[in-house]
Amino acid sequence: MKFLVAIISLGLVGYGAEALDKCYAPPSGGGPAEIDQDCSTKCLGPIFDGSTETGLSSQDQLCAAAETTTCEESDGCKSCTEDNCNTLPEVEDYKCSPYTLADSKWTAGTTQVTCKKAKGTHGECKTPKETAVAGDASKYTAYGVCMKCATDDANCKTVSSARALASFVLPIIAFLYALF
Repeated sequence: MKFLVAIISLGLVGYGAEALDKCYAPPSGGGPAEIDQDCSTKCLGPIFDGSTETGLSSQDQLCAAAETTTCEESDGCKSCTEDNCNTLPEVEDYKCSPYTLADSKWTAGTTQVTCKKAKGTHGECKTPKETAVAGDASKYTAYGVCMKCATDDANCKTVSSARALASFVLPIIAFLYALF
């Protein structure tokens, strides 16, 4: 009986969380990240931050050089210790209208900008308030329009991408209705 207890105890001591063996990482010969690359420390990968056209931070998918390698979410990095856990965040496209300033008035553009958002979330678009000045123009053109406003920006308003699309489509519908 003591022998059986000893065998079971040894079996339980040997049983534990699996060690990390694999990450998405560039293969040893170089190239883009691939699944199941050998790793014995921790996996690193990007987070969704909406700051670029891809929507992802600049952190590469890789195996950390050492267990002590720093990886902070505030720096656009996520770390994990399960096999192949550093998958890329899923993103979706949405549209925002860029704005131009002419004769002291902001006007929504007709060609919308394609933006990225985390899958299953609402996209956010910047719209200028009447108090916005010409120096703010870069916030409302190209990809700058795709993110929410800074909390301390009194010249900017954040709207849902669905509302931004409606602000473009509804006037066209009203115009067509008025024609007929």
